[in-house]
Amino acid sequence: MSPNNEEFNTRGASRASEATIYITSPLHPTAQALAERTFARVIQEGKDGQGFSRAEWYVTVHSSRSIVMRLGVASAENLQQRISPRLRIITRSGVGYDSIDPQGCRDRDIVVTNLPGANAQAVAELALTLALSLLRRVKEMDRRFISGEGLRSIHYLAPGLTGKTVGIVGMGNTARQFALLLRPFGCKLLVHSPTSSAERWTAEDPDIANSGDAPIEHERVDMETILEDADVISLHCPLTPRTKNLIGEKELGMMKPTAVLVNTARGGVVDERALEKALQAGKLAGAGIDVWEIEPARGENLGGLGKMSNVICLPHLGASTEQVAESSTVRAVEILANFFDRGEVVHRVI
Repeated sequence: MSPNNEEFNTRGASRASEATIYITSPLHPTAQALAERTFARVIQEGKDGQGFSRAEWYVTVHSSRSIVMRLGVASAENLQQRISPRLRIITRSGVGYDSIDPQGCRDRDIVVTNLPGANAQAVAELALTLALSLLRRVKEMDRRFISGEGLRSIHYLAPGLTGKTVGIVGMGNTARQFALLLRPFGCKLLVHSPTSSAERWTAEDPDIANSGDAPIEHERVDMETILEDADVISLHCPLTPRTKNLIGEKELGMMKPTAVLVNTARGGVVDERALEKALQAGKLAGAGIDVWEIEPARGENLGGLGKMSNVICLPHLGASTEQVAESSTVRAVEILANFFDRGEVVHRVI
């Protein structure tokens, strides 16, 4: 049996109907209702905790055997001081798990699962939305128009997306969906993904063959070529030690002054303060940011980026569509139930 679909000894854990689970942030109502029908007790940050004393809350959270994590952090400190010593599994209702301390989970033999591809289409849609909005100067024109400024369209032409060169960093599910969405625009695609096979997105790629999609026409290049040649750079890579501050002062200085940067991947991939300075200096034309090094991002965390008319700032909304929110959180609850009732683990990442 593959490591992503394995039988697991739950070491005497209760069946789902006897288990307590902890939800770090609100789920879709359908998933919430399913959890409450499936498990003996569902405790939730900011809900159950409001009626508990500090001691009662600590004891209750420390009784949970599993966590559904849509948002939140399972840091080394949280695992040591706050999380239940009986915890057996953390299930992410999305793809990224960089907010979970891997060594802490390994030391405690905690299983961590995710849902690869669950939000790919939604995040790709948002990446396209940000690129189009920047290249059509939507935020700038909206601000100026509603302020009462008289605008003659001939004086405020925008570059648009059609026929542009788009640099894509990463070749995962979201990057693939983004590339497919770009097809009607006739863009030239430059792709950098050193960890992806040479067959990726070609006719030899099993994902392409199984989906029935045509191969994605693209050129594999180094990062420098993307920085120097792309009109749009869209980031779709995980946050790792290798990708931390992948886009920093040096890289921003290599971009075209007419280019725009889109980050729907992970905060920390872009050095936000370096981006702010580069935009102020006119080294690039704009940026669309949905993910931040510190989340939730608000106020001072945004720095000057939140005050610029050529920067679109969003609070990590990539997967926030009705369909994705429902399907991903329902699936996360089902994964927990199957873990307890069948000893089954799917999409294990730690």
